[in-house]
Amino acid sequence: MTIHMLVPANDTARLVDIVPAEITIIIPTYKRPDMVTKSIASCLAQTGVTVPYEILVVDNDPAESGRDAVEAMGESAAVPIRYVADPRPGISHVRNTGIAESRARYIAWLDDDEEAEPGWLAAFLKTMAETGADVVCGPCYPRLPEAAAYARRVYTRDARVPTGTRLWNWSKLNGLFDRQRCFADNPAPFDLFLGLAGGGDTLFYRGLIRSGRKIVWSTEATIWETIPADRVEPRYVFKRRFHQGQITTLVRMAVKPAQPAQAALWMAIGAGQVLVYGPLALALWPFKNERWLAAMGQTVGGLGKVLWHPKLHVRLYR
Repeated sequence: MTIHMLVPANDTARLVDIVPAEITIIIPTYKRPDMVTKSIASCLAQTGVTVPYEILVVDNDPAESGRDAVEAMGESAAVPIRYVADPRPGISHVRNTGIAESRARYIAWLDDDEEAEPGWLAAFLKTMAETGADVVCGPCYPRLPEAAAYARRVYTRDARVPTGTRLWNWSKLNGLFDRQRCFADNPAPFDLFLGLAGGGDTLFYRGLIRSGRKIVWSTEATIWETIPADRVEPRYVFKRRFHQGQITTLVRMAVKPAQPAQAALWMAIGAGQVLVYGPLALALWPFKNERWLAAMGQTVGGLGKVLWHPKLHVRLYR
């Protein structure tokens, strides 16, 4: 079926035939109109993509602060851009709404503080075709403020395996998903509690892996995340590491059925981190150097694995 849409060209609206999109790129956003336009621009700049795709922005701001910027870009873009508002608090509502609004065969994800490399989508498609995967994931690297190199490890998400390698543990939502294989049985897969607390993407991946879905890696499907200055301050970095530790254990109990043995194992690993790195962090405290930062990160990350209960959960997001 051909869909007819009115799009402007040279200040004059013209009728063009547009083939229905094979891929929907979903971009959740919240009070970042300037940044989301950069995310959209990186999607419009994709090269080597042989199938039609669309961009769907889902705004979590009740004031719809992203609407004007997104709709302005859509007026002249060669790729369809849609805007949807969902003011319910939490990233999980936004992600589930994005899935519901998409009708494409494949779904890709990009956050509003991220930009994709020009070959991002093409790399996903190539790897999926070559491997028959249900999901293809790629790396995310940080763009950090100056003098914040110590935070690079915290914000870098890279499996460090060759393209085509099957993944058995992953959490970053930079990926291309086969809609039928990943969402048909559960069209709203993102946990609402973790949508506020953080970790919904980790739990989502655990569910896919346990259901036998094939998740593979594509080194070439790269995105970049812009990290603001306040998120490289040691206090925030330690809070993030503690939160990541909590999620590591929590998802083992949140997945259905629960995995108490795995949760206990991660608690033991966390306790070991505290015992090994805690004294080192204490000894390095007077120096406040990168070795101290690394030791503190390991210590609080281990503590998070132990103190994982939902009542103790640290929230990084609204």
